[in-house]
Amino acid sequence: MKKLPAVLTALVVTAALAGCSTGGEAPQAQAPVSSAASDGAAPAEVNDTDLHFLAMMTPHHEQAVEMSEIILAVDGVSDPTRDLAQRILDGQAEEIATMRGWADAWGQDDLMQMHSVHVANGMLTGDQMGSLERLADASEGDATAVAEAEKTFLELMHSHHEGAIAMTQGEIADGGYTDLQDLAQQMVDVQTAEMAEIDGLLGR
Repeated sequence: MKKLPAVLTALVVTAALAGCSTGGEAPQAQAPVSSAASDGAAPAEVNDTDLHFLAMMTPHHEQAVEMSEIILAVDGVSDPTRDLAQRILDGQAEEIATMRGWADAWGQDDLMQMHSVHVANGMLTGDQMGSLERLADASEGDATAVAEAEKTFLELMHSHHEGAIAMTQGEIADGGYTDLQDLAQQMVDVQTAEMAEIDGLLGR
C-alpha cells in the first residue's frame, strides 16, 4: 500500500480485524494483544478485541480511500461509479478519523504502527493495487480503457468490502467498547448496501 493519501494526513485513525499478515497471502488469526489497556489510558471496558480491530481496520479503510482516489482521478468514469467512490472516500475517511482519535486518546500509537503494514481481510495486494493504478493511468482519452478501469475498481472494491464485513464480526460479538461496536455495525450496514450497489453497476 502506498503512503497515506493526502486527504487523510490530518485525520486521526486506525483499524481492526480478527487476523492479519505481512504479505499478500490470506491473513492468519492473531493472538490477542495481551497488554490491551495496560497503559491505563483506555476506558475500563476497552478490551484486546477493540484494540486489534482499531489497529487492523484503519489500514483497511486507508486502502479503500486510496482506491477511490485512483478512480476519481480518471476522466470519463460514469456518474454512478464516481458518486459511489466519493461516498466511500468521505465515509471511510470520517471513520478513520474516529478510530484514530480513540487510538490516540488511549495511547495505542505503537500498536497502530505495528499493524499499519499488515494485510487485512480483503485488502489488495501490491500487484492488484498496481494493476488498478496502471489501468487508471492508461485510460486517458480511451473509452474502452476507462470502462476496464471502472469495472476493475468495482470488482476489487466489492471484495474489499467483503473482507471488511468479515473483520467486523469479532468486534460486534466480542468487543467491550460499545461505541466501537456500534461503529462496526455501521460499517456492516453501509458496506453491505454498497456491495449491492456495486452488483447493480456490474449488471450482476
